[in-house]
Amino acid sequence: MGGLFLISSAIFHSLGINQNHQYNWDSNLSWIGLANWLPFFLCFYGFQIFLNTPNDRKAASLTFLYGTFPVIISGLGQAFFNWDGPLKTLGGLIIWYQRPIEGITELTGLFNNPNYAGLWLNLVWPFCLGCIIINKERTIGKVSSLFFALGISTTTVLTNSRSAWVGLCMAIFLTFRKRLINIIPILLFGFFFILITSFLPLLNNLYESLFKIIIPNESWISVDQNQITRIDIWVSALKNIISNPLFGSGSGSFPQIFISETAIFKGHPHNLFLEIILSYGIPGAIFIITPIVMISFLAFKKTILNYNPEISNSIFDKAWIISLIIFLASQMVDVQYFDGRISLFFWILLAGSRNIIKKDLI
Repeated sequence: MGGLFLISSAIFHSLGINQNHQYNWDSNLSWIGLANWLPFFLCFYGFQIFLNTPNDRKAASLTFLYGTFPVIISGLGQAFFNWDGPLKTLGGLIIWYQRPIEGITELTGLFNNPNYAGLWLNLVWPFCLGCIIINKERTIGKVSSLFFALGISTTTVLTNSRSAWVGLCMAIFLTFRKRLINIIPILLFGFFFILITSFLPLLNNLYESLFKIIIPNESWISVDQNQITRIDIWVSALKNIISNPLFGSGSGSFPQIFISETAIFKGHPHNLFLEIILSYGIPGAIFIITPIVMISFLAFKKTILNYNPEISNSIFDKAWIISLIIFLASQMVDVQYFDGRISLFFWILLAGSRNIIKKDLI
């Protein structure tokens, strides 16, 4: 049903009824944008066949984890040895480029943006933690798991992506939450301390000076120079959603709209749900967002809240859902979904999550 609404919106935009002529927007982008959604709706059902059992999902988890080895190696090479390509392997069968960087931060690896690389590393990180737990009695498995943990955590920090840093900590907390329950008061105190000092000018100077020492210089500069906040971007997106609630403003229209309002380029609304609502309208978005939220909630309830440590494969089902939750959380403040590798990863996670809860729904 959601796909039909998306196609209807694209037809509506093509008819010129709601075209953003003043923004120099091309209505063909709405048809091109469907490629980010319609094929994956079909894949969602097709993937479930291969993710039907805990062993199937465990195999997929390990495939994602082992497949991240080139990302780790290429990222470390980019950061410390200036690998920017073209890099070749297998006699030139595989050739790739990497973004030149200054210093060792803002690592991108095989991706074209640090946030994309950071999210990929976040998504495989729970599987790595699962391997550490399941291999704690096996020397070889434990060593290889710790090696991956060191590589993933190091490259994640070097991406200089604050959302990736949060994802790294989120996975640790959700994986070991019963053991970390005692630090919740400390986390709450830290949150309220930051909140209070942000609104008290006298303490804010002390707070700022302290964190400029702790946080890497490049990170602080990127925050200082960011004149447009996430809230400004979201407000702009919401205004345009209100103006075009049924069919949206069209896929790819946000950059043109925002630059006309602020003279600053932003490629998307920094929220995946706002992006699809703005592009194709509220009705179509509801039919897409609602199943995603329901599947994620039911799977979270079954694997995280009702986790059974007696079942070894449930460790990977738990890691599977943690990976899904990290993805959804990341899309609240950014949109890495439009990288094909990441969107494919997401729909595989969602298909596996559907199978995790399927028996409870039959």
